[in-house]
Amino acid sequence: MCDRMDVKQNTALSSEEELKKQIAALHKINNMTGFLPIKIEELLPAIKEVMEDIFADYQCNFNIFPKRHGCNRLELGDCKAIRDQLPMISDQDQTCPCCTGEACRGIFHSHVCVPLVSGKEVFGVMTLKSLLKVRLSRDSLEMLLAIANQVAATLQRSQLLNRLAQEKNNLEEANQEITQLNRSLFDTIKELEKTQRQLIYSERLAAAGRLAANLTHEINNPTGIILSRLEWLLLEAPETELPEEVVKDLLVIKKHTERIAQTTRGLLSFSRRTKNETTLVDLENLIKETVVWLERQFSRKDIIIVLNLSRLPTVIGNKDQLEQVLVNILTNAKDALPEGGKIKITTKYDTEKNNVQIDIEDNGTGIPEDMMNSIFDPFFSTKEKELGTGLGLPISLTIMKEHGGFLRMESTPHEGSCFSMILPCVPENQEGDLNE
Repeated sequence: MCDRMDVKQNTALSSEEELKKQIAALHKINNMTGFLPIKIEELLPAIKEVMEDIFADYQCNFNIFPKRHGCNRLELGDCKAIRDQLPMISDQDQTCPCCTGEACRGIFHSHVCVPLVSGKEVFGVMTLKSLLKVRLSRDSLEMLLAIANQVAATLQRSQLLNRLAQEKNNLEEANQEITQLNRSLFDTIKELEKTQRQLIYSERLAAAGRLAANLTHEINNPTGIILSRLEWLLLEAPETELPEEVVKDLLVIKKHTERIAQTTRGLLSFSRRTKNETTLVDLENLIKETVVWLERQFSRKDIIIVLNLSRLPTVIGNKDQLEQVLVNILTNAKDALPEGGKIKITTKYDTEKNNVQIDIEDNGTGIPEDMMNSIFDPFFSTKEKELGTGLGLPISLTIMKEHGGFLRMESTPHEGSCFSMILPCVPENQEGDLNE
């Protein structure tokens, strides 16, 4: 009687210890599946090790769609446990119905297949195989089902996290593509705006050409008559005994009338790109001559012209056109000094680039920032309509380009502007006709 009680007591203690061991194992598996990120390749072997510790008579394998972590001979499509989504237990002397491999036949005598199901999704099967004919207790089977549920939930969570990660990557790639498309679109818009400005500029040039042709015709006829009459008066001056002051005035009128004719021809040149005769031009003398006949009208406006001229090599160009550029820039500088001020003309020679630079700087009103990009556009003017046509600077820029140079502008609102004429010098040993 006592022996029976001792056996029952020992059995109870053994079952209690086994239960504690299984509960501890379940906690351990629960802890392992709670960590993020989930690495299935590392997690399943760790769970397999824990299970083989608590189910000592069995070998544990996980067969997961599509990757397997166990017997490669398992045909998941033939597994009754997966088809029925119910555990399958066999302790008869037979092979597992879902394992068709010859290596398994006649070796394992007990089989347990538990489907890994979460919700409506089947992730695979967990199998226990034993070389012995053993039967799982009810508690062990419940333990096995709890582990299977935990593993299935973990697999589902891992799958969801992987999908989220993939979606995140897809969104990041899509965002990068959108960013790239936005940049391309921005560049395209900028290019279109640039093209639009060029089209508008071309249309204005065409309009300037038509206007120049009309102006040339309308102005040249009366100008020619005026010049003819002036020449006749000057020829008759000795005989008619005109006063010397009158003769001087006639010469001044003749010079400026010739300038009008030259300006109209320049307009025509601007639109038609006619070929102009070129000569060797002494820029220092050109600047001094231009300042001499402008200085009087500038002094009436309380404007002082200061010269800071260096010795410059000669350049190849059309003297009248270069003088026209100087006059245009100086006139603009005068208009920027309504209350008087100072205009400084400085010349430089760059020996490395073999070019000369004429800086015409004023301390006037400057050019507003929003107008700087349009300052060389035909018909654009910062002056009042009655004071400017908007053709002076575009014509000047065209003349400079035709001379192989360029016109540069720097301006600070309320402080002044500086226009720089930059021209190439005559190459050494220049030979031949300059107009060829």
